[in-house]
Amino acid sequence: MTTSNIMRFAPAGVKNNGDRREWAVCAHMGVDRVHHDSGAYDRDSDVNVGNLHISVKSSAFTLMSGALCEGLEDFDSIWALYKSKTHSNTFAYVDEDFNLYLMNMEEFEKFVYAFCKTERESEKNGGAMKIRCRKESQKMRDWLQANAA
Repeated sequence: MTTSNIMRFAPAGVKNNGDRREWAVCAHMGVDRVHHDSGAYDRDSDVNVGNLHISVKSSAFTLMSGALCEGLEDFDSIWALYKSKTHSNTFAYVDEDFNLYLMNMEEFEKFVYAFCKTERESEKNGGAMKIRCRKESQKMRDWLQANAA
């Protein structure tokens, strides 16, 4: 895992925290960002730089929508599906202070098991189970600091 503080860069009009952090990672990595990439997690990543295919996460993220969980209900099965299908090989967590933590799959898996849980989507969104990360906490920031290379 690597860590660094990044600029709070985003063009005017970007209000979503996840999008703002994706823009910041792109600026940090020297990648031009034209628009938010809403590509499927199994075919693309949020940021692609050389051989790094980066999925950007921030506080209270959803790993993948319940509709993509193929009817799976338990954490281990949903995680295994995500891990087997994700296009990403690198995972960026950008905390509330814009500290960037880059993790490989093994590190990200430990993070997910430590700070995520299953929850049901609203009935409006289909009601399927999904994995969701808790809101950022001091415990999470401590874990990231302790596990940074």
